[in-house]
Amino acid sequence: MNKHMRTHEEGFSLVEIMVGLAIGMLAMIVVMQVFSQSEGQKRTTTGGADALSNAAVALTMIERDIRNAGWGMGADKISDCKKTFTSCNGSAACGGTAGEISDFPSGGVFITDGGTKPDGLSMMYFTNPNVAAFRIASNTVVTDNMADPSAEITVASTEGCQAGSLMLVSNDDHQCSLMQATDVDNVTKKIKHVGGSFNPADASAWPNYTQGAKLSCFTAASDGPQFKRSYAINSTLRQLLRSDNAPESAANNEVMTAEIVDLQAQYGVSSVASEGQAPSIASQSINQWVDATGTPWSKPALADRNRIKAVRIAIVARSAQYEKPLSGAQCATTTQAMADQWSTWAKFATASYPADWMCYRYKVIETIVPFRNTLWGGV
Repeated sequence: MNKHMRTHEEGFSLVEIMVGLAIGMLAMIVVMQVFSQSEGQKRTTTGGADALSNAAVALTMIERDIRNAGWGMGADKISDCKKTFTSCNGSAACGGTAGEISDFPSGGVFITDGGTKPDGLSMMYFTNPNVAAFRIASNTVVTDNMADPSAEITVASTEGCQAGSLMLVSNDDHQCSLMQATDVDNVTKKIKHVGGSFNPADASAWPNYTQGAKLSCFTAASDGPQFKRSYAINSTLRQLLRSDNAPESAANNEVMTAEIVDLQAQYGVSSVASEGQAPSIASQSINQWVDATGTPWSKPALADRNRIKAVRIAIVARSAQYEKPLSGAQCATTTQAMADQWSTWAKFATASYPADWMCYRYKVIETIVPFRNTLWGGV
């Protein structure tokens, strides 16, 4: 046998090994490039889906709370009030400031215009719908004429009324009073309102209520006559925040969802009521959409608040995936031309967004939310 013939005991030569490694490395590079592109497309797709989910969650929570605005009292009890007389003795229970409460919020939805920043939303309820102790307002009528505004009130039923309850009384002249019951006699069916957080020392300017006037009793929220829920956006951290019946501060804010960049809202308002008509008789049809700016919509008075029948909301959510541009190029994942098409009505001030905002993908979701309790009150 030729002694130079290769036997099976001999391995590959160094050259053969190097060639094999080179081929394997080239194959690995190709595989990694394909994997990288596939993974990038996957992250882009899932990032867009996450943004859409965040926007949908945010809008669902806000929509639910808007629909329930005014919860705890029939809207017809407050929507007919041309003026609501109420006062505060300076205690925290009625807001902490002594004197007349001139713009009693009447269970509506309020938009805080953010200018070039996101708008804020606040919803008012006549009681906190989230606690087990909540009680729907009880309704009755006055059965005897009051001798004067500070006199005790005789009613058909004291069911649901107790010392400490708030009372909203309204008459045919659309004059309403928000008072606090200080003593309830279930036998004689008389309610006293002497002292208390919401009763003025001198009620002579308040209306006298006569037989047939409507009266509703409900439990006051803490730190005010109503329960307030507010939504705002932390533009720096891109978080939707919620605070319940508390001053809007970092300590009271609860993070609801992440990667929310912007929120814009408008009131949908109806026509003005005809002369001599109650505010609730005004058209329930929306004939105008307005921003919460200027007079009267930056701080609408009671008559204008009763014209608000819905709000429309647009929410912008961002993907968490940063789309790195080519070397030396600017980000163009999202352009200003794209942002201009995000909504047919909402204006988003992208100049106030972070400098690299165009390196991300966005999802915009919007809806119109009618005020359920207000609409039912006008039926």
